[in-house]
Amino acid sequence: MPSATLCFTGFSRDDLAKAQAMFAQANADAGGRFELAPEADARVLVIDMDSMYGHMTWLKASGSGKTTVGVTSGDRCETDHIIKTPLSSAALRGLLAQLGDGLPAAAAPAAAAAPAPAAANVPGASIVAAAAARTTGQQQAMPRTTGQQAAMPPLDEGGNKEIANEYLAAMTTGQMAAMQPLVPHEPRISDYLTGNAVRVPVKLQLPGAPVLALNPVSGTYGGSATLKPLLPYVEAVIRETQLEAIDEAEFERIAKASGGAQPYMRLLWLCGLSVGNGQLLPGYGAGKKYLLTKWPQIEREYPKHFRLATVMMKGPASVREIAEQAGVGESDAIDFVNAGLVTGAVVVEGSTSATGDVPKAVALLAKPRPA
Repeated sequence: MPSATLCFTGFSRDDLAKAQAMFAQANADAGGRFELAPEADARVLVIDMDSMYGHMTWLKASGSGKTTVGVTSGDRCETDHIIKTPLSSAALRGLLAQLGDGLPAAAAPAAAAAPAPAAANVPGASIVAAAAARTTGQQQAMPRTTGQQAAMPPLDEGGNKEIANEYLAAMTTGQMAAMQPLVPHEPRISDYLTGNAVRVPVKLQLPGAPVLALNPVSGTYGGSATLKPLLPYVEAVIRETQLEAIDEAEFERIAKASGGAQPYMRLLWLCGLSVGNGQLLPGYGAGKKYLLTKWPQIEREYPKHFRLATVMMKGPASVREIAEQAGVGESDAIDFVNAGLVTGAVVVEGSTSATGDVPKAVALLAKPRPA
């Protein structure tokens, strides 16, 4: 019986099919000790780190104890293991051999648990009850290799000890800065997109906005094919009592009616775009130079972003230089940089991380917002 579960995630449909076919052969060569499983149940996640959804998957997995494998064209990656693209059968065989060292014996099947009593149909209470009964995907994962924890991001000139201490405290407790709020604040939608605040599909609706459904199992949302109609959710304070637990079928209905499910990263990008109101996230200086490391999804609702992305792909530049070369206002450039920092598409010049300062930047979404 296989003693470890593995999931390929963040890949396109074609790349996923190729990866799974290569895995089947590599696993057979390794004695069949692994099996494919859904993302929530897998102990090992092989993530396409060059995709937007891949970064979101990595953020979710970082505090869970799962073993992460980054597939990337970059030279560095904040995952436990790294495979350079293009993915190959030889690389997968090497990975399985590495993961297989010291694999525990397969556990005996657990007795079926008695079904949990149905929760009352009360917003918030149903979420808590469902989360308490849930065990899938929360098993102890394979231990991480020593020395492969993510490095603390560099500080700004002069140092920002408050931000550094918050980040370090979260890392040493095994909870990434992105996973839990680090300062007292009114809850925002970003709190429900990261960490374990919500563990089952939920929906909510604000006046004048489309219904928004979140599915933490797949890391996707439904409700609108475009982003601007969802701005009320980014700007509002959202209490847990406003969230109503739903089943997978209802989530699929909401997502299908709005053009299909979308990755959390897209909504998180909107949070980053809106949170600063023309001011850089705390700890990121205007004198720093910023670089766009990969071409982002350009939203048609924001036509200036094509010019901003084109400029930032040329090389590191300050926000003033970016704005001048793109022919846009400096506040527009700042908002675009903020969104890139939160989603990992933008890095600070000199950063040693291939994914930027995503955990630190996401944590800063919890900071008090500029008026």
